[in-house]
Amino acid sequence: MKKLLSLFLCAVLVLCCAAPALATEPEEYPTIYIVGAHTNPVYNAQGEEVYPLKADIAGIIKETLGPCFKELAKGMVTGDYSSYAQEFNDSWAPIFEDLKLDPNGEVSNGSYVKNKTETAHLEGKTSGYDVWDCRFWYDWRVSPIETAHELKAHIDTVLKLTGKDKVQLIGRCYGANVIATYLELYKDHAKTYVSDISYYSSSIMGIDFMSALFTGQVKIENESFNSFLDYYINDEGLIGDENSAAMATAIVEVLYQAKMLGVTGDALMAFINTFKADLFPLIIRNTFGGWLSYWAMVTPELYEQARDFVFNTDEVRAEYAGFIAKADEYYYTVQVNVVDTMLEMKEAGINFNIFVKYNFPEFPLYEGSTTQGDGDTSVYRQSFGATAADYNEVLSEDYLASVSEENKKYVSPDKKIDASTCLFPETTWFVKDLHHNYFYPLQEPSVEIMRYDLTVDNEKYPQYMVNVNNESLAVLEGTDEDFDKAEKNFLTAIIDFFKNIINVIIKLIEGDIDFNLNFGVID
Repeated sequence: MKKLLSLFLCAVLVLCCAAPALATEPEEYPTIYIVGAHTNPVYNAQGEEVYPLKADIAGIIKETLGPCFKELAKGMVTGDYSSYAQEFNDSWAPIFEDLKLDPNGEVSNGSYVKNKTETAHLEGKTSGYDVWDCRFWYDWRVSPIETAHELKAHIDTVLKLTGKDKVQLIGRCYGANVIATYLELYKDHAKTYVSDISYYSSSIMGIDFMSALFTGQVKIENESFNSFLDYYINDEGLIGDENSAAMATAIVEVLYQAKMLGVTGDALMAFINTFKADLFPLIIRNTFGGWLSYWAMVTPELYEQARDFVFNTDEVRAEYAGFIAKADEYYYTVQVNVVDTMLEMKEAGINFNIFVKYNFPEFPLYEGSTTQGDGDTSVYRQSFGATAADYNEVLSEDYLASVSEENKKYVSPDKKIDASTCLFPETTWFVKDLHHNYFYPLQEPSVEIMRYDLTVDNEKYPQYMVNVNNESLAVLEGTDEDFDKAEKNFLTAIIDFFKNIINVIIKLIEGDIDFNLNFGVID
């Protein structure tokens, strides 16, 4: 009897130990990747590619500089800048003529996007899904409402072809706006057929510099302008020759220490403010403001103000009534309800995984642009509420002391971010040194995180990671060293300036200067 009991207990023990190995893998769902705006090239009715833009910018400037300056000078005398605004618009608006929507917010000029969503290859596929397998292409210029209907149909097609009962969604930048619109319009459908959602650098809560342009609230600040110039001169290699770059950096530093960048910015803005009411609305309507996608990326706090600024007269509002109605529909139906809808979807069992990129300066075009971001979108807006130090700074000692013991785990190792204040701190990841326009390193982690329902407490993908050569991610450790520069004052900046100017003169004499500008676009 004892022998039999012992054998039984041994069998139970072996089975218990083997249980984890025998456990089934979670269901592998197809991942639908919703690309961002501008990803899909645009062709005009004649089949010519018109986006990415093919314009000869230098040629246009050369050709129009004289006429524009003439009209600007007249405006400075008369105080009426309408002729200048029209001359400027006539110079630049043609570049967008084949791209923009008509005043009803429709594509009526025969233009079309290059890539179409293909699904035939999905039939019978039951595993091994890659993020590219079910990629969703769309016309990024039109209303996200229209695109959301197409996304719902695409989800249905993927489910039918693969035989799966759910899908996972990934939205990159504006692709997240498309997903948010789908969730709002098709709540029951999403609750039934969507398991997980990942957002990469989401623009759902808007982009600040775009809002500044659309409201005319452009402002250049000393600190942010300095950070922006320093980053693009040095880190992005704007100036190809290292000696010239060093000289430019020294000049910027002198102007910064002398508070001249801000003064120059204020003087420039004072000048722009004299004609922006005439120029900005006209040129915005006829260029990038002619896309409904851009209106969906205006921050919710400023949408109505932006709409009234750009469509600024009764005549203009009547002409663009259809366009305005579509922009309003997104704002009032989707954007103001985004957080509530996300919480509702979360309660229904859909997991949200938010991926935030940081350690890049914002465009220095708005008040508060010293904030931390990914080069396009701030950490605060990407993460739905995380607290971040300004770019090149860390959270203050007073702030860190105020963080509760239970929330200290959410503070980044480099002391730049506190994730405890964001919407979903347990499923919001932050990647340092990954620019807005790069996303490859996020693909594998996000798919794995969605499949296994991981939180930031897992060892493989902790809450804070760092980009490695735009190929992979590593655990973020220690404090920030990327911008640990010696404290400078005006005197040391002047000394550096003269050191560099002497060096440049020597190199010029020796014929070693090769000055060129690199305006390469990040993929």
